[in-house]
Amino acid sequence: MESFLYSVQNISLSPRSLLTVGYTGGRNAKPSYESVCGGDGHTEAIQIEYDPEQVSYDSLLDSFLQGHQPMRSKAQYKSAIWYHNDEQRKIAEQRMEETGAAPVVDVDEAKPWYDAEDYHQKYYDKQNCTVM
Repeated sequence: MESFLYSVQNISLSPRSLLTVGYTGGRNAKPSYESVCGGDGHTEAIQIEYDPEQVSYDSLLDSFLQGHQPMRSKAQYKSAIWYHNDEQRKIAEQRMEETGAAPVVDVDEAKPWYDAEDYHQKYYDKQNCTVM
């Protein structure tokens, strides 16, 4: 499995993909929802572990771009893609340039990941909501 991080809720993945809500990119080694809201530098994000034999990196970027309205914001809500290798970086940067999203979507090297609290995991399922 490979990992892909980005801050968006709306994606379509195979059942074998694992989605985890969490925090990344900040300076607090033990972030919580409260510390992130307080400005500790972390971004609320989704980590996707996926099988590249079933889901391509390009299709993840397509989902990101189709289901997300990129904008500049404070760190908690910034539009970003965190890459894990040089190939992901090059593909993400090229796609953001091609689509005009580069000025508002950060493409950064993956930083340490921290799972969000349990009550944030599968939030939409728990609320009986669907994400379009």
